[in-house]
This record gives sequence, structure tokens and C-alpha cells, in this order.
Amino acid sequence: MRLDVFTIAALAGDRPRSEVGAAGDPNRHAPETASSTAGAGPGAGDERGGEPAAAVAPAEFERVYDEHFAFVWRTLRLLGVAEGALEDAAQDVFAVVSHKLPTFAGRSSLRTWIFAIAQHTASNHRRSHRRKQQPLVPLSETFVGHEPTPQAHVEALDAARAIERHCETLDAERRALFVLALIEEVPATEIARALGVPTNTVYSRVRLLRAGLERALRHNEEEHG
Repeated sequence: MRLDVFTIAALAGDRPRSEVGAAGDPNRHAPETASSTAGAGPGAGDERGGEPAAAVAPAEFERVYDEHFAFVWRTLRLLGVAEGALEDAAQDVFAVVSHKLPTFAGRSSLRTWIFAIAQHTASNHRRSHRRKQQPLVPLSETFVGHEPTPQAHVEALDAARAIERHCETLDAERRALFVLALIEEVPATEIARALGVPTNTVYSRVRLLRAGLERALRHNEEEHG
């Protein structure tokens, strides 16, 4: 199955990118701390083997920020970061990205490199907010991207909520695979490198995840008719 663009946009929400740091100025993100950069997950560290990081050009960081903001936002949502913590979590991700970008050597794709940072950040935020077991907050009715029809608005919101509820039932490893394979449509070979599993394992697990998602969406349609 292939999720439509309006559902994907709904998962990104309507948070203006300018509210999460300043796209053109990496130094205006939250200051880096040991906890925000140390052990930032596989692929998130210095790919040049400890060489000093050169300063990243603001224009380069702005491009990365603009191209990957929506991806980071929906990834954090689907990896279990609560609605109220999304701004802080996204800021944490891009603080690490701005610090580590000069060390990115291209051994993985930039998207999966950023995903590793987002995955680690989401894990930290979940550990820091175990007490928040409140129900999901409904997604905003404003979308990123082209404006759909009112009916498409409703359907996309409903599907996005169903996807979020379904992700709540998955463990961390399956959530990561769900986001990369079913939401972002990253090639299986790239996912295998990013997650450190055989490509055939990725294919078999994705088939199970796709079947589970189809059941969840079918159940959601039956409930809301």
C-alpha cells in the first residue's frame, strides 16, 4: 500500500518551521550539551574518525533544515514523542545536525543519518517523559503542502490518527522500520545499512508491518464508516 500525500502531510502537522530554531543560523538553536551530542545513535557521530569539525556554512544548514524539517517532525511523532514535546525534540535534533553536519562523509544517505539522530532524540524524550500517558492530541487541520479538498482533509486526518495509534502498538525497532519503509519509502538496501540488519530481513519485516497497517486502517474505516 502507498499512503497519499495528504496523510503524510498530516503527520507532519502545521508547526511553522521558523518556530523551531532559525533555519539560516545554526548558532541560534539551543546550546549543545553533552547529553544532546554524546552517543547520538548509530550514524549520528563524527564520520571522519574524530577530525575537528569545520564550520558549516549557514546556507548549507538552511538547505538541510528546509528539506528535512517535515521528515524530522513526523518521525518524532511516530517514534513516540508527545505532542507537547515535539518543538523541543525537533530543536534538539537540528542542534545535533548543525554541530555534526561538517563531519557527514556520505557513507549513508543524509536522510538516514538524520533519522539516526531523530531516533536517539526520541528515545531520550520518551525516557524523560514516562509519566505522560495522556491520549493522543488530535492533529491540526492545517497541512503542509498543497491544499486538499475538505473531504481529503477529513480523510487524511483520520488516517493520520489511525497511523499514530497503530505506531503506539509497535516496539522501538519496528517503529523505526515503519517510519523508514512505509512512511518515507526509503529503499530496503538503505534501511538495512541504517539499521544493521540483512536486506531480506527488512523485506520480510516490512511485509508484516504493511499487513498490520492495512488491518489497522481497515478496522479504523469500519469503526468510522
